[in-house]
Amino acid sequence: MAEATYTTTTRVPIDRVWDFVKDMDKWGRFVTGYQSHEQQDEKNSSWTLRGDVGVLSRTLTFRVQIVDWNGPERVSFTLTGVNEPMQGAGTFTMETVAGEGAAAPVAAAPPAPVAPRRNPLFRLLESFWRWLLGRTGDGVVRDAAATRAAAAGDTLTRLRFELSLAPGGPMAPMIDAMIRPLMLPAAENLANRILAELEAS
Repeated sequence: MAEATYTTTTRVPIDRVWDFVKDMDKWGRFVTGYQSHEQQDEKNSSWTLRGDVGVLSRTLTFRVQIVDWNGPERVSFTLTGVNEPMQGAGTFTMETVAGEGAAAPVAAAPPAPVAPRRNPLFRLLESFWRWLLGRTGDGVVRDAAATRAAAAGDTLTRLRFELSLAPGGPMAPMIDAMIRPLMLPAAENLANRILAELEAS
């Protein structure tokens, strides 16, 4: 199973972040490979994404179901492949945190546990996908104002996005190996584009 977690921070109040994140129509276009989506009801929708991984190029359709809607802190969803055997899940978690003083950059993620060292080829592929997302216009560099140091006592919103995908079928091991380097850049891209949109308005 390919997994990624990305955390970033903004000065945008948690209620505004929640109002944006709870409505898929507002952020759907920011998903890497987005083609379209159709909402059936408040908790169910169908998404079409274009996936280009190496020599494989596929249009994927997913059923997306909201399984946890606990505003303004959390929304979780499951993904079920319609035209490809694939399962997945995602979670947006928001919390209010206090600025830690002038040295704390707004866009910095909180300290994370030390991860095991990854294969250098994997790190290279991950870097390549970050670069490619930026070159195709899917990537985003947040405004300089968003990365200014937070003063002590400032109220910030921490946004955490978790994503997992598990391909199925006889090609699953190969597809899993190909999508792993894409996961973190895709999670970073989505979270940063959401906050860039909020910070610009």
